[in-house]
Amino acid sequence: MKKQTLIIFGILNFLISCKQAESKKVTESENKKIAEIKIEEEKVETESTYVTEAYFENDSLTSSLKSNLEKIALDPKFEINRKPIKNRHVDNLVDTIVTKSYQSTELTSYKAESEEWVYKAKIGDADFELNDFIKVGTKKYVVEKSHAKRINNDILKIGNLEQTSVFNLIFESGILKSIEYDGYLD
Repeated sequence: MKKQTLIIFGILNFLISCKQAESKKVTESENKKIAEIKIEEEKVETESTYVTEAYFENDSLTSSLKSNLEKIALDPKFEINRKPIKNRHVDNLVDTIVTKSYQSTELTSYKAESEEWVYKAKIGDADFELNDFIKVGTKKYVVEKSHAKRINNDILKIGNLEQTSVFNLIFESGILKSIEYDGYLD
């Protein structure tokens, strides 16, 4: 009888331990599935919140826009404000930060002894155009067609390869509302 009891107890113990191992396997596979679902949810979440930035790299267009911006800076409409600034590279040399304002437009330039260049601008008036297709008030589809570039959101960045000169075209309700320029200043 003792033998039978030991055998039955051994079989029951074996069955219980097998069942526990089997439930562990199910739990591990369920954990893997849950982890995969979480990863997929995170991917979907990051994909839905990530907005691709429209960047149009074109050195010649950027150079042309920058040249036209320098011409706009010469317009006599602007109210001019000058601020002296110490040159970071040459001791005892004072340069000038020049801010030119007119209604919703502001240009900021750096004037050294021999030259002056615009390094920051915000154009909010239709009075100033960078070219026939890039001016405040232009419809988005006109800009798209003129540059053969689809604009998926409300900002199109046009810049050079190094991104030292970048024009941000900001659209609102399908119309170009403002143009911002960020240039390189050493």
